[in-house]
Amino acid sequence: MVAASVSLSATLVSANSLPITDDARGELLLQIEQLRQETQSLRGLMEELSNQLRTMQADEKSRYLDLDRRLGELIQIQRDALTTQSGNSANTVVTAPQAENASTATEPPQLSAQEAYNLAFQMIRERQFEASLEAMASFILQYPDSELIHDARFWRGQVYDVLADDTKAIQEYEGLLAIKPDYRRLSQVQIKLGKLYLKTGRVEEGRQLLNALISADPESVEAGLARRELEASR
Repeated sequence: MVAASVSLSATLVSANSLPITDDARGELLLQIEQLRQETQSLRGLMEELSNQLRTMQADEKSRYLDLDRRLGELIQIQRDALTTQSGNSANTVVTAPQAENASTATEPPQLSAQEAYNLAFQMIRERQFEASLEAMASFILQYPDSELIHDARFWRGQVYDVLADDTKAIQEYEGLLAIKPDYRRLSQVQIKLGKLYLKTGRVEEGRQLLNALISADPESVEAGLARRELEASR
């Protein structure tokens, strides 16, 4: 913009030293109009860049809040696991004298639902994705009455999504919504599922799901993410 102003000033100065003929005047007017258009274009570009920057900052804030919440959930899971393990250790200390009087030919203790889930989840943290899918599936079969099976289905969907197996990811998420429509991570499932619908060509279903999420809680982080997915699909 500064360069355009300098160029405009130089043009006006040079014009004063030229004979004022109709041709010179017309050429000067054309040059001035061209410089005005360039200045307007630069202003428009600056405004567009400013809008893009504000959008990027808003998206970055949304990602940060989402990550912060997920980390909080993970910390809570780990705390629950430690609490369960501490309780099991205390039980072992109390029953140890009884065990000394019992037969040595005893079966190995069965893992609790929390312990089995933690082992499967640890595989995800260690990026053993294929093994984690099998471990979570085994957990669902062995502990059908545990509330943790819903989390197991959620993480299976997440792993399939990471592995770009869209069909199986959709199956896991749809199954979870059918079994547990009030799941505590419902909005996250809806975001993931809506995005996968759009990606796999089920555009109308994806838009309906994301719009429903926005209507349910317009000011939430998930609603912001849903809007971004809808805009990207247009």
